[in-house]
Amino acid sequence: METIDRLAIESDCTKLMKTFSLCTDTFDYDRALGLFVPDCTFQRADETFEGIEGLKFVLNRRNPERLTRHVLSNILIDIKDENTATGQAYALVFGHAGPLSATGEAPLVSPDSLVIFNGSFTRMEDGWRIKRWQIGLSFRKVAA
Repeated sequence: METIDRLAIESDCTKLMKTFSLCTDTFDYDRALGLFVPDCTFQRADETFEGIEGLKFVLNRRNPERLTRHVLSNILIDIKDENTATGQAYALVFGHAGPLSATGEAPLVSPDSLVIFNGSFTRMEDGWRIKRWQIGLSFRKVAA
């Protein structure tokens, strides 16, 4: 595989990881669902959700009154072949439930958690999509 092709795959898969995080932060679930293949798998903690309907269910369970921001880092994409890849990233998760300032800002406090995203990606006719998304918890803020 040519270097330019590898770089394009890495870029496309990285963009999927970042876009999904942004979509969850902005409650743009229609766009988020479009990032996945129809027979996707979504895993979080001890729960597994299958297909787009399962993904819809888990997204719609999110508290619409809770503001979150996922800050991704250490993104690493491993290309298996021209149609499949896997990826991993750390996500520092900030969250706030409650009133915002007059300008829409939340108070800045320490992050709620540090999670690891593990994904697998598949090339479809119209581009790359997420096949599997797994969220693992590395650190969680404890009550003081």
